[in-house]
Amino acid sequence: METFMKKILSRRLLFILSLIATLFFGFVFFELQILPLKYYIPLMVILVIIVLALYFGEKDKHDQHPIRVTLLKLVNILLAVALIFGGLSGMKGSSLLAAITGGGDQTIEMDVIVLKNSAYQSIKDLKSQKFGGNTAMDAVNVNKCETSIEDEIGDIDVTPFATYAKAIEALEDKSIAAMIIKAVDLESLDEIEKGFNEKIKTIHRVDIKIPSVSANSAKVTKEPFHILISGTDKEGPIGTFALSDVNMIATINPVTKQVLLTSIPRDYFVDIIGMDGVSGKDKLTHSAKGGMDCTLKTIENFMGIQFNYYAKFNFTSFMNVVDALGGIDVTVPKYRVIGRDDGVFVTKKGKYTIKPGLNHFNAKQALSFVRERKAFVEGDTIRGKNQMLMLKAILKKCTSSAIITKMDGVFESLSSSFETNMSSSEIKSLINMQIDDMAPWDVQSYHLDGDPSQRSKVLATIGDVTKVNPNGMYITVPDQLSIDQAKKYIDSVMKGEILKVKD
Repeated sequence: METFMKKILSRRLLFILSLIATLFFGFVFFELQILPLKYYIPLMVILVIIVLALYFGEKDKHDQHPIRVTLLKLVNILLAVALIFGGLSGMKGSSLLAAITGGGDQTIEMDVIVLKNSAYQSIKDLKSQKFGGNTAMDAVNVNKCETSIEDEIGDIDVTPFATYAKAIEALEDKSIAAMIIKAVDLESLDEIEKGFNEKIKTIHRVDIKIPSVSANSAKVTKEPFHILISGTDKEGPIGTFALSDVNMIATINPVTKQVLLTSIPRDYFVDIIGMDGVSGKDKLTHSAKGGMDCTLKTIENFMGIQFNYYAKFNFTSFMNVVDALGGIDVTVPKYRVIGRDDGVFVTKKGKYTIKPGLNHFNAKQALSFVRERKAFVEGDTIRGKNQMLMLKAILKKCTSSAIITKMDGVFESLSSSFETNMSSSEIKSLINMQIDDMAPWDVQSYHLDGDPSQRSKVLATIGDVTKVNPNGMYITVPDQLSIDQAKKYIDSVMKGEILKVKD
């Protein structure tokens, strides 16, 4: 046993081990392409010199002090382990980066719903029963769902309806036994007829896959570009259609190191562009029913820009990145808080007390902060501003030197909560650029204004809502002056001018 250990710990074998570990580490980080050559080459030279120094430092163990020999062997082993661990971490980071980039298939969840008090428990119970669907606005997906159902129970009869109001009426008076509806639409119907989701149950679901949205690639380290940032709060895969609570335009100029975040209220009343069977105005959040491409085209239309990429995240799990970064510092303004004059408010979720000024948030506190709206006089408007403050703080920390030691944890926390159609090579080039110059980024923000007190009785993705809600639904009427100002700010960043947003 002793002879075996001596062979294992021999000078030559340890040298080979350290050399292999160094080559493995070097290969992984060369493939990663996140280290600039001016750092990569000296690092590799230093590592090779250290390996050679350890080898020749233990020239002849009979001429060396036993403690010195032992220390050299220990350093050799620790170096090899550290390099292998570093290489494996690099491979893991690369895999996680690949998982969140390049986009992915989008999933439309089509539900078959029935009245909760009905006897129907599964799709097989609906054999020979009448179905209904809003074919005026969602004919393609209703037909795809119909085909899938017929594969299970045979031919079915689907009654077409021009509006959801008429389909709901038919379901409630039992003219039809079941309704085929996009799952994301159920959220809208619950808004216009309070308690609607409590009256029904979903007994079957069909997942329809559609291709991801192609990127309009830019030279991300040399020219300015736009990213649509879309935030949802829906459980499940990030690619599933869900209403967007957060809609922001990130205008990024890598030359001037400036980022402008333009936040758009979720209920902005705009023309919906690019959704099959839909034309007219609706809440911006409802554009997500047509997928990411529909939201992109809708915002491009009223803002007069062209997006290069999108970035979609789930707020609930995305906030884990806050813990991965070691917490986030956010300077909270003094808002008008209901029932208080000092600007202090308590979040509904978590019951955290938040004061005006600098606050340090962990993930749970951050999520409660960005969700809060009922504490404020301006309600959802302040929630939108707080979401932008949080993303601004996260972006600032991700572009600081602190990210170097936390990159692996950040990628891991994003793996199930974030998706973008930027390529991994484009993100690597941005990381490479940041490590190369370590220049600070200036993040500016602007929030589009509007009148949130108005109501509409006709919505493009729902139709006439007066039969279920005579007062219509709340919308935010856009303020054209704020839109024009946002366009000027965006144009300024794109031109490379140094921007300072006026509060």
